[in-house]
Amino acid sequence: MSHFARLRPRLTRLTASFVLLALICAVVSFCSVYELSTWQFYTLWITAGVAALFSWLLPALAFSATFVDVTSKGLVISRGLGSAKRSELAWSEITSISYSPVRGILITGNDESQNYIRGYAGQKAIAGELQSLLRGK
Repeated sequence: MSHFARLRPRLTRLTASFVLLALICAVVSFCSVYELSTWQFYTLWITAGVAALFSWLLPALAFSATFVDVTSKGLVISRGLGSAKRSELAWSEITSISYSPVRGILITGNDESQNYIRGYAGQKAIAGELQSLLRGK
């Protein structure tokens, strides 16, 4: 099995997460200058840690697990954390690949299943390359 490419979404999808992380760090840094009692100090750090976990770490991990692998056997589409959002499509199972500026890349299977791929740079070019690979198989 030949591995042709691994496509990843745009990094700009993490912009809000990084802005929230910077805001959390700024608040903690601002509050660390003042003399706080012990319970306020722990409350500040626990709140900042939980906020950073849910607003930055989990989205960054989900982003790192989102990709499309193009292989000689077909496509492997992984969306987010866990293998429950992973689908594998053989080239023989794919009937059409089309592009829409609003919805992104649409991959239609033999069983009328539809997979959308969104958030990638150059989606029209990606759809064209996948169509040429589909015709070549």
